Amino acid sequence: MPENYNLACVVWELTLACNLKCLHCGSTAGGKRSREITTEEALKICADLKKTGCGGVALMGGEPFLRKDLFKIGARVRELGMELSVITNGTVHGDDIFKKLKALTPRAVAVSLDAADPALHDKIRGMEGAFAKSSVFIDRCLEESLPVSVITTVHKMNILELAKLRDLLKGRGIAWQVQTAGGEGGRFSKDFLLDREEFYSVGLFIEACRREFRPEELPVIGAHDLGYNSLLLNNVSLYEKWEGCQAGTAVAGIRSNGDVLGCLSMNDDRFVEGNALETPFYEIWNRAGAFSHTRGFKKEHAGANCAGCLHLEACKGGCNEMSLMKTGALHNDPYCFCSIEKEIFAGELDSPVKKLKMRLHGLSRGNFPRLGGLFSGKRKKKK
Repeated sequence: MPENYNLACVVWELTLACNLKCLHCGSTAGGKRSREITTEEALKICADLKKTGCGGVALMGGEPFLRKDLFKIGARVRELGMELSVITNGTVHGDDIFKKLKALTPRAVAVSLDAADPALHDKIRGMEGAFAKSSVFIDRCLEESLPVSVITTVHKMNILELAKLRDLLKGRGIAWQVQTAGGEGGRFSKDFLLDREEFYSVGLFIEACRREFRPEELPVIGAHDLGYNSLLLNNVSLYEKWEGCQAGTAVAGIRSNGDVLGCLSMNDDRFVEGNALETPFYEIWNRAGAFSHTRGFKKEHAGANCAGCLHLEACKGGCNEMSLMKTGALHNDPYCFCSIEKEIFAGELDSPVKKLKMRLHGLSRGNFPRLGGLFSGKRKKKK
């Protein structure tokens, strides 16, 4: 191999079956795929992920608790020494679920929550009573000392819910990830996608939360799609610096039929690198020329939105999911904090704003190591 790529995490769609009909679902989950990985096949894939050097596995759906073998697969992940996360809508309950989850010692149990207003959350999720069920699930996770996280997907319908969700979550020992809706799914109108100003305001909101609350009180991050290289804001993600799309360089996704992609959010068959039921994942990951859209990036691949940017070599054109959704091309993310700020502050970014940026960054640099610990399950409920 010309270069080694360390696989930090695999996001694994165990099933496309789901009991909800979420408006923004990028995979339009609901029914199972015609062919989904069996239990025995899944256990073999677990072994192959370990052979590849995978650090952690995130099991999701659809709704992963609709697969009765989730705990058997999760146990195999843990037996092999990989970290485990479970991403759920929180509406599938049962005492045995929490007992079995605790036995797996997961890194995180992430629950989707899109509004503090129950009626709005239920509307987005496509099921009456979804908010109540998810809230009970979260409360039970806290009672069982499980490292629970909340994932909120933001669009025009719920952007005004962020402050209410902050108040709902703070001080409870819950890690919060904020991400933005994409237009890949079949149930979501692109009319509800955030515009650039709304998108930037989400970044401002996360920054404000980080300045007002200690990470132990409200650990909050923006997902991979939420903007980079701001001249004013600290990086809103878990790390101090955005280092470009990690699809196929540090992370990968597996569909429930075995398809392997660099990122499941790039829900496009053009980016399928192989099938783990036909070719061992180890071979797919290490194949020469694999994941060329990230591993083979060169400056000349950047689109018009990113060409010539001083951050291009490290940024690599931002989030490829956002880039594809908005422009139809890779390495061309128009939802970039840097470019939005240049538009807002045209001609004013030289001295006063740069000085302000330096001052702002100095105020909260120490939060990143603490956030890292909290999002790794090392958190305590505020007393």
